[in-house]
Amino acid sequence: MRIGALILAGMTLAAPAAAQSTNDAWERCHSYTSPESANPDRAIAGCTAVVESTQFTAAQRLDALATRGTIFRKTGRFDLAIVDFTEALRADPGDDRSYVERGMALKATQQRDAAIADFDEALRINPDNADALRQRAVEYRARGKFDDAVRDLNRAVVDDPRDPWAVSERGLDRFSLHQYVDAITDFNRAIELTPSSAWTIAYRGAAQYQLGRYDAALADLDRALELDAFDPWPRYIRGLVKRKAGDLPGAEADLKAALAIWPDAAAGVEKEGIK
Repeated sequence: MRIGALILAGMTLAAPAAAQSTNDAWERCHSYTSPESANPDRAIAGCTAVVESTQFTAAQRLDALATRGTIFRKTGRFDLAIVDFTEALRADPGDDRSYVERGMALKATQQRDAAIADFDEALRINPDNADALRQRAVEYRARGKFDDAVRDLNRAVVDDPRDPWAVSERGLDRFSLHQYVDAITDFNRAIELTPSSAWTIAYRGAAQYQLGRYDAALADLDRALELDAFDPWPRYIRGLVKRKAGDLPGAEADLKAALAIWPDAAAGVEKEGIK
């Protein structure tokens, strides 16, 4: 397990100036929290200073190495992230969080088998690592292993029942398994948590359509298009709903508008079992 934020007061330093310099490097290293909140290159420079300094303990340098790897991943420098986390895992092969981070970077560079191996290893070390469960579920979904994805997301939702992403993704996997009632239950919960999620509302509408609940489907698809008027997916499905409901002119208008944006809409929605 990675050692968390460490207290700098315990470091033995030669002089106040050196103390200030090392304190500054540590603070800069840990200053990056999101693309909007800090300068990533400043934080990376701080982490590099910690990694290369003899003034820090081995545990502190390892923490800075992993922190730098996370910043590289969050800023799209995936190859550098992989290098940092590989080095970190050599030093601490029991760090489940570094396996997740490296797995995410590997996934971003299309090294999907290696990514899922890292998620598996993270969960072997810590079966309750919710990030590993979420990330592995995404990989399972990409491979069409929807049952496996649902099992991982069940565990992730137990870890955090208020995580709208895990709940909505589980709904999506259940939709792919044609478990429409269960999918709607998940989408309902996700929409309670994030009422303006256009795609979740759209998928709930699609599930209602699959169950023959055309009025409920139309209400959801109308709302989804209010939130994102240029998304052809709900517009095409709304056209299908209107056709079933007998509104042929409305159906034709929606289908035509969707196909103008997405020429393969018919094949795309049929691939998801929607006709």
